Amino acid sequence: MDKREFHLKRSLMALLFQFGIFAIFMTILYQLLPVGLWCVFLAAGLMIYALYFRKKPRVKGLEYLDGRDWTLTSMHQTRRVQISHIIDHQVYIVVYFQHARAKPIIIWCDQLPLKQWKALKVLAKMI
Repeated sequence: MDKREFHLKRSLMALLFQFGIFAIFMTILYQLLPVGLWCVFLAAGLMIYALYFRKKPRVKGLEYLDGRDWTLTSMHQTRRVQISHIIDHQVYIVVYFQHARAKPIIIWCDQLPLKQWKALKVLAKMI
C-alpha cells in the first residue's frame, strides 16, 4: 500500500448538521412547552454545546504507517493506532480503532480535498 496521508480541516457540514438537529429539537419543544420553559431548554442546550461539543479534541491528520497501523494526530498529541474498520456513509466516513482508548472519528466530505476524499472512500472499501 502506498503512502496515505490525510490532513483534516474543520468541517462546516458537521456544524450545520449539529445546528440542524438542535433547531429541529427546539422547534418541537417550542410547540410542546411554554415559552419560559422553552427558553430554559434553549439556554441549557447552548451551554452544553459550548462546554462539551466545541471542546472535543480536534483530529488534524491521519497517516498510514504499515499494515493496519496509522498515526493519529490531534491538537496536542500524536499516537499510533490500529484501524479495525471503516464505514462509509457517503457524506461522512466513520473510522473505528481497535483499542478502546481511541474513540472513533468522523471524517466529513468537506474536510478533505476531493482527490483525498476519493482515496479514503477506496480505503473504506478495502478495509
